[in-house]
Amino acid sequence: MQATVNVPTVSLLSGGNPHQSCIDACMKCVQICQECITLCLNEADVKSRINCIKTLQDCAEICSTTACYISRGSGSIKNISALCASICEKCATECSVFQDQHCKACADVCHSCASECRKM
Repeated sequence: MQATVNVPTVSLLSGGNPHQSCIDACMKCVQICQECITLCLNEADVKSRINCIKTLQDCAEICSTTACYISRGSGSIKNISALCASICEKCATECSVFQDQHCKACADVCHSCASECRKM
């Protein structure tokens, strides 16, 4: 006798997750934070960016974790999303200190991700 598996009628892989916009915002934020870290490490004033780089690392990690929690429907979505929003805002503030285009773009994406997370 074979075991049966209940497959959801809405495929989560096709964007059926009701919180897909937050997942997408988080993953976009992960990407831009990682890219910003790499670019900041290549700047001449890298020592002045240490706090920003650390915050970028925190932001990328919390955004990745948040996307995972939301994707699996964790019971802690509200808590992790609130924390994510807070760290994204902190990252946006840190990036805004620098005038590089990559830092400005990162700050914008972090603000957007924070906004999506607050909707959770």
